[in-house]
Amino acid sequence: MNDELEIQHVIKIKYADIQQNIILKNEVYSIGRHSSNNIVIHHPTVSRYHCSILPVKYKDKNQQELFWIIDGDLKGNRSANGLFINGNKSLSHELKSGDKITIGGNEVEVIYLTCYSNSDEEITIPIPYISTDFENENIDERIFPESQSSITITNKEEHENFFIQEILFLLHSQDTRLNCPIFTINLRGEITYTNSYFRDKFPDFRNDFKSNLFLKNLQEDLKNTNKNFCLREIKYKDNYFTQYSHFIENQNQIKSYIFSFNQRDKIEKALIENEEKYRAVVRQISEGIILVDPVTKQIIEANQAYCSLIGYSNQEILTLKLYDLMAADADIIDSIIRKVQKNRLNLTQESIHRNSDGSLINVEVNISTIYYSAKEFICYAVRDITERKLAEEMLRYQACHDLLTELGNRNLFNEQLYKAIARAERYQYQFGVMFIDLDRFKNINDTLGHDIGDKFLQAVAYRLKKCLRSSDLIARWGGDEFTILLSEIKQSEDASIVSERIFESLKKPFQVMEYKLYGHLSIGIAIYPQDGDTSETLLKNADIALYRMKDQGGNNYQYYNPSMNHKKNELLRMEGYLYEAIKQKQLELYYQPQINIKTGKIIGMEALIRWHHPILGKVSPAQFIPIAEQTGLIKSIGEWVLFTACTQNKKWQNLGLPPLKIAVNLSPRQFQQQNLVNRFNDILKQTGLDPKYLELEITESSIIEHPDLTQHILNQLINLGISISMDDFGSGYSSLGYLKKFPFNKIKIDQSFVKELTNEPEDLAIISAVLTLGKGFNLQVVAEGIETLEQLTLLKELQCEMMQGYYFSHPLAVEDATNFIESMYQEKFSF
Repeated sequence: MNDELEIQHVIKIKYADIQQNIILKNEVYSIGRHSSNNIVIHHPTVSRYHCSILPVKYKDKNQQELFWIIDGDLKGNRSANGLFINGNKSLSHELKSGDKITIGGNEVEVIYLTCYSNSDEEITIPIPYISTDFENENIDERIFPESQSSITITNKEEHENFFIQEILFLLHSQDTRLNCPIFTINLRGEITYTNSYFRDKFPDFRNDFKSNLFLKNLQEDLKNTNKNFCLREIKYKDNYFTQYSHFIENQNQIKSYIFSFNQRDKIEKALIENEEKYRAVVRQISEGIILVDPVTKQIIEANQAYCSLIGYSNQEILTLKLYDLMAADADIIDSIIRKVQKNRLNLTQESIHRNSDGSLINVEVNISTIYYSAKEFICYAVRDITERKLAEEMLRYQACHDLLTELGNRNLFNEQLYKAIARAERYQYQFGVMFIDLDRFKNINDTLGHDIGDKFLQAVAYRLKKCLRSSDLIARWGGDEFTILLSEIKQSEDASIVSERIFESLKKPFQVMEYKLYGHLSIGIAIYPQDGDTSETLLKNADIALYRMKDQGGNNYQYYNPSMNHKKNELLRMEGYLYEAIKQKQLELYYQPQINIKTGKIIGMEALIRWHHPILGKVSPAQFIPIAEQTGLIKSIGEWVLFTACTQNKKWQNLGLPPLKIAVNLSPRQFQQQNLVNRFNDILKQTGLDPKYLELEITESSIIEHPDLTQHILNQLINLGISISMDDFGSGYSSLGYLKKFPFNKIKIDQSFVKELTNEPEDLAIISAVLTLGKGFNLQVVAEGIETLEQLTLLKELQCEMMQGYYFSHPLAVEDATNFIESMYQEKFSF
């Protein structure tokens, strides 16, 4: 037989002529008019799904249960007539014994009670609910299981007397059915009655009844209460009991009921232990934890991790409110807490908390409700995300910046250009877009390596940025291209001022490791709104102006002009034709002889490329070579020219013709080709031509860009056995200095000097000086562009021996060139 009592949760429902008593179990109850509810109330004022009752348990299965009642269903739908607890409208409420619940417009009344129950018999004893809050004079009405009357309690004394009378009445009326120990004594302290439960529980009670704790001072305690009733907690043989005692038989005897609350004590102890465990765990975890009172926003508990993060001691933080710790408006904080409570959310969001020193900390918080010490609090689980935010900032920076030059990238430029157009359209002002391309940068990258190229780009970017205002934007568009946004210029000519400033800043060479490099660039300029009112149009037109500038030799700036679109279209059409020309083998080599007029023999042939298009007809190299250089086709064309020329020279030798040098022009863009020297060496091996019969002609423009780099390449070619000739000597500014610095074998006098050659002392002096200079450097000198006998005669008088020009022969196709060589071989010509 079990003498321990358990707690039961009961609701009493009354409406019309219907009364229901329902014992609540550990499950959710839906209450409403619809038949699908757990508890159905057939009344027209009750909603289909009016309210819900749900249990709230501690983690330990042995701990006390609480029940909450919530207006509406658990899907967020509210009732029509509302939910009233003790006369006050409520959306949710933690139920306490004696709570009066009204639903359906005061027509349906529900009472919630907690009672002690024994599992062996259907006996319930009400648990007194004595409020400690007497700030309001009117105390809520309390109704107990065995009483059908409604009693209004107006003060504390009446309140307590009411419960006492109810308890005494129940104990007396159910005396024979109670399964708890009962005994009576007279006023002399003699035992007059014990029931079987008492005798079973305390078999040796009569042996020491005079000193027994259940009897000790019982009369005095009962008289001192002035209520004819007393309640005492007794420890008997290491167990705790509750003793209810009152006078009977005209106050001549005292009757006692003894209840064992070991289970309750275990629950309370477990609660305390679990609370301590909770505190111990929370203190040790690395994530910051704070508990907040949802009403006052006072900090109730904080673990060491959060205190360390925020810079407060464990004692200091308990004096603060949530408002002191969060860098947010109080209204926002309150709104979030209400939302979490109302919808029972488990909310995760980013926030900013305030350190004790005033600094701000980026955190991620998980906000939820938690039951702690039988009360609901708001729990903030806080994690420092400062490093993550820094990483995100870095990612955002990298997404819109070029990591090499630390300038903005294409994404940032497009974004700012879009905004600039919107502002300019609204406030009616101009701005400029500049497209910049470094001339012959690929030469540095391919020859000296990407490390040198990267450092050079960084240095150029730094100088470009120094030429701009803080309101302007410069971005690395990609590779060796840059874009500049000139904000709010007064007139389009302002862009030329910036361009001149840029060119002035690049005059000084760049010292990159052991190399001295020069920065040359081309600039295309488009002005809003006359050159375009969209970002796409402005960039396209600035790009067109840029490539028009590069067609003219580069190293300058060019404004966009509408006529350039036609030129650009022609270039694109020509580019397409050139691709087809390579595939369809429309290109061929012609050969022009070089003659030694003293011996009358041919000493070499210059290979010249020709293109005969089926629609365009003959296309001049001056027209398509720049296009090939811009598009990168010059690489494949140059290798084809070199391979074809070397192969043809080897064929002439195999025919038994006297060996002679074949001269091939090397374009400035080819100097930017990666592994240029190795590729030339491979071609010589494939064709079987001895390197001494190959001569490469380069122009001053191939040298002037990066003289140190050029010298390095030329030395490698000389080491292979290839001869180097300087073409168009005298047309540049530094030709004389180049003769001393670079390993040339031959110089070719620019044909402009020959074309204007007359029997005037000044003209003759220039040619004579070049010839003398060549002899002084032990170089061969060739005069090209000889078209008349007069020119030949004058040059011969100046002791120029090697010549080339139409006077001797136009460029010849392979068959004609072969015949020319044979004729020159078989007989000696005199000039």
